[in-house]
Amino acid sequence: MRHRLLAGAAVLSLFALTFSGVSAFGDERDDWVDKQQQAENERAELEEHIAGLDDELKELYRKLDEVRRDIPLAQSELAAAEAKYQSAQRELEQVTDRLNVAIEDKARIDEEIAKANEESTQSRQGISLMVREVYRSGDYSASPLVIAMTSKSTADISERTASAQTMAVAQSRALFTAQESLAVEKNRAARQEALTERISKLQEKAQAAEQAAASARMLSEQKLGELQTLEASETKRAGDVEKVKDKAKQQLAESERAFEVARANIARIDEENRKNEIAWQQNQAQNPGAVYPGGTVPTSGLFGYPLPQVYPVTSPFGYRFHPIYEQWRLHSGIDYGVPCGVPTLATANGVVTAVSYNQISGNYVTLNYGIVGGNSYQTMYLHLQGTAVSVGQTVSRGQVVGYVGTTGSSTGCHLHFELIRNGVEVDARNYM
Repeated sequence: MRHRLLAGAAVLSLFALTFSGVSAFGDERDDWVDKQQQAENERAELEEHIAGLDDELKELYRKLDEVRRDIPLAQSELAAAEAKYQSAQRELEQVTDRLNVAIEDKARIDEEIAKANEESTQSRQGISLMVREVYRSGDYSASPLVIAMTSKSTADISERTASAQTMAVAQSRALFTAQESLAVEKNRAARQEALTERISKLQEKAQAAEQAAASARMLSEQKLGELQTLEASETKRAGDVEKVKDKAKQQLAESERAFEVARANIARIDEENRKNEIAWQQNQAQNPGAVYPGGTVPTSGLFGYPLPQVYPVTSPFGYRFHPIYEQWRLHSGIDYGVPCGVPTLATANGVVTAVSYNQISGNYVTLNYGIVGGNSYQTMYLHLQGTAVSVGQTVSRGQVVGYVGTTGSSTGCHLHFELIRNGVEVDARNYM
């Protein structure tokens, strides 16, 4: 008995030296695992975000290339429309000048027609006046009979007849000339009217062509303006997306740095745990079947403490937000923040009923303590790195049954300890 007490004291001393100052390794590692997972999630989200920005930028630059290819075409179209508009303007000006000249010529011809009308009218009036005067005065001296009867000689007849004929011819000629001039001018007026009408129609066509060219030029200007506006807006948008992408890349770099820092710290803790585990295994080889009589941590309840020394509770019994499944669940045991390799102890005399493994619990051990105070009790030790007992084995309070690990659904070294009373999980701290 004394040798067993000495062996237990030696083991306890070794653990005091080996794990001094590292009781929070489980908590610390869990913290770094959380930080690493957070950094990994952020990195994944940022990479997805950057990929989306890359796709958006690719589409933006594709549109910009199209717009920039269309702008020179629109500029060429505008230049052609401008040239056509200028040509239509010149044509309209020329036709308008011709029309103005034709209108002026027609005005002059109208004046000449009015003058010829006036001369013809005057000639007709003169002849009419002469006839009325002869009729009114009864002077028929101009008739051939009167001239013959009143003439003094044959020579006088000839002279008076020639004079009368000359006057009549002159009057007739003046009237004919006036009428002929009037007819010529009217003919000129008709031709000029036709010419003016043709030029007027040409002006209408030129005006329509000028308006069409102006509309085409306006549409070309509008199209070019829209393309230039689109180019400016898409260029600005692409610049804004580039800025967002640069910021996301900076955040990604920060997340990667945080991930590497967490990874390095996890590796550091794992290395220290590995060294501690080696030290424990060496001690176990020297002290096989070590037992801590009654446990090393004093308790006032029915059961002892499941570890060689007090460790912090990182997750108590009760409902909690599960860090892996991300939902509220009943945490049916107590999580102690313990370095990997630390021995786990039987909290009472009992029998090993299970030594097994599953993906959730990892390596686990179940002890049956039988009926104590009228109630049935069992304990379970989950996520163990290794076990020290076998099914059917009898164990004593304080005996090593396994070693703390992080197997199964676990984020770091810790002991998940359960107390089952009459088949129902209860808070073990109420029974220690």
